Amino acid sequence: MTDGGLRARLGARANGSPLDSSSWILSVAILAVVIPASDKVASNDVFFAAHGVSPIAWVVLLIAGLVLTWLVLAGVLKLLKSTLSATAFDVVTSIVMLVITWFFVGNVLSRTVFASTPVLGPIVAFVLASVITLVARRVRMGLVLFVFASVAAAIPLVSNVLSDAQTPPSEPFAFDAATDRPNIVWVISDELQYPLAFTQDGQARPELPNLAALQKQSTTYTRAYSAANYTDYAVPSQLTGISDAAGQGNDRMEKVRAGLGIIPGLSNEYSVVTESPIYHFECNDASCASVGSDASQSVFSRYLGFAADTAAIAGKTALAEPFSNLFPSLDGKWKDFWSGGDEFGNDADADSVSKAISGIQQARSAYPDAPVFALWHTIRTHAPWAVDRQGLPIYPARLPVVEGAHMVGSDKAGKYSTPELQSLERRLYAASAIDFDRQLGELVAELKAEGTFDDTMIVVTADHGATIPITQDRRYGDTLSERWSQVAHVPLMIKAPGQQTPEVVTAVRSTGQIAQTVMDSAGATPGSDLTLSPDLSQDLASPPVFSTVAGGVMTPWVYSGVKEVDPWTPDDLTPVNPDYPFAIGIDPALLGAAAPSGYAAAADITIAPLPGESDQQLLVLTRDPATCTGDVGLVASGDTVIGSALWERTTASGSVDTRGWAIVPKSDPTTYRVLCPTS
Repeated sequence: MTDGGLRARLGARANGSPLDSSSWILSVAILAVVIPASDKVASNDVFFAAHGVSPIAWVVLLIAGLVLTWLVLAGVLKLLKSTLSATAFDVVTSIVMLVITWFFVGNVLSRTVFASTPVLGPIVAFVLASVITLVARRVRMGLVLFVFASVAAAIPLVSNVLSDAQTPPSEPFAFDAATDRPNIVWVISDELQYPLAFTQDGQARPELPNLAALQKQSTTYTRAYSAANYTDYAVPSQLTGISDAAGQGNDRMEKVRAGLGIIPGLSNEYSVVTESPIYHFECNDASCASVGSDASQSVFSRYLGFAADTAAIAGKTALAEPFSNLFPSLDGKWKDFWSGGDEFGNDADADSVSKAISGIQQARSAYPDAPVFALWHTIRTHAPWAVDRQGLPIYPARLPVVEGAHMVGSDKAGKYSTPELQSLERRLYAASAIDFDRQLGELVAELKAEGTFDDTMIVVTADHGATIPITQDRRYGDTLSERWSQVAHVPLMIKAPGQQTPEVVTAVRSTGQIAQTVMDSAGATPGSDLTLSPDLSQDLASPPVFSTVAGGVMTPWVYSGVKEVDPWTPDDLTPVNPDYPFAIGIDPALLGAAAPSGYAAAADITIAPLPGESDQQLLVLTRDPATCTGDVGLVASGDTVIGSALWERTTASGSVDTRGWAIVPKSDPTTYRVLCPTS
């Protein structure tokens, strides 16, 4: 059938208005994408505060953006109408309407009605899109639909602003008048696994002397488990007293993730100080929640970042696979979704103890008669682990570290192909823990200097741990044993006010029990709207549950006595030669000596030094697969061996060239050479 015959059957286009036609097109996009994303964004006040953006300001910008897009699209259609014949304008406009409607309706159907058989979504959507396109040709009601859709998109945000219902205020806490309220310092070291901080017999590692000293006056819980393997579930669960995040359900956890748990209630009696990549400094209600929004950042930059993250939410929320795969994961984050796949982006401050100390000092100065509650949530031990044992950055703490490598020594998924590369990353992890211990020592020293240490309750724990995996994400572990040993199992040590002698609790405990323990010490009772897990002196009604999170789905894993393995070797914790802490898989006698026989310099290896403040230098190596054999070579400066070259196996990088890694004492980059075995 000819085009003219088809148009004759369909009839002439009755809707020739570019404004109305653009309204039809944009309305479909709003209904399919903007409304689901708006509803998701509106439910989380932390998301707004993280970007320094007011919800009401975003409502205004959302409406302005929709109107601007509508006008631009209408302008394009008007230009087409003035330059094309009536037939050509009809064909172009109809095709645009059909394709856009088919795409968005197909995604909606594939995610909802046909979620179990998504292939049917595009088929049914084509039929519906054809019907909608035909109606749009004949009926001028696009403007009405556009206004309706725009209002519907703004309703969740406007409703929350007007009702102040983003995070409903908790019922006031009741405080025991007879309680002499102690100061409380709650320390959360992000991604610090238990076996890195403690030996299997429950002693703090000697590499962490400040933690070991504090342990002499604290109670150590040797079998404490986190609630979840992502920060934005694990930390709010701690603060809200939740031991089973999956058992709360998605709706409840969405509210928990947007709140501050017991902190707002404690602020009625305590001067509250927070230093955290999640919550703002001196926070006493949910309105000051933050994820490190920078006050010096321009308004344009803040809103641009907010728009980018909103687009990520829209793509992940409204689109079906494979289109949703083009957008970054939302797991474990409040912001910076596009920056490498981890919670805090590439700019979060990991050397933050001075800010925590400053906050405590300011609180004491402003309210000398009030006890202090201080939350110090540090990400020094969160990947990417980038510092040396003195706490100086070896390389920029960004993700991915280089193109195609999520972490040092890994492939783009963060997995490791050789034991030597795993050892390299463990040594970086250990160095980060050592620097956290240094910062902890500074905090304790400040409390002692001001004379408040003895009567202060100090909690030291982690949100969850991490592992150095071969086949899985570092927050999952390659085996169930690794998941419990290194991800779920976390340090937990509490110095009670006035405590002088150490105690050990070997019973299974959850970090969700910390909140009630803090409340007991503060003499506080929550309102009926906040139910906390029992304090740490009690057993839970059922074993603690560790939830792995993926795509917003929480999978619970109940502790059942899984064997826990210590992955740490003495060399990874304390290198044999402190001058060459990252020399792995080679004879230590070679270090600082002339290049031995059996090795030859390879001329066709690219050596790329990454900048850093440390006296240790990270080198990213690239070679042809045939250049070297084996997993380990040598790095020399001139004729002197200064470290090891650790090669990825070809299955890790997946590229024609083979990538290698080395961390060596810093020297003139022009003198670096890679030596390969000659046989």
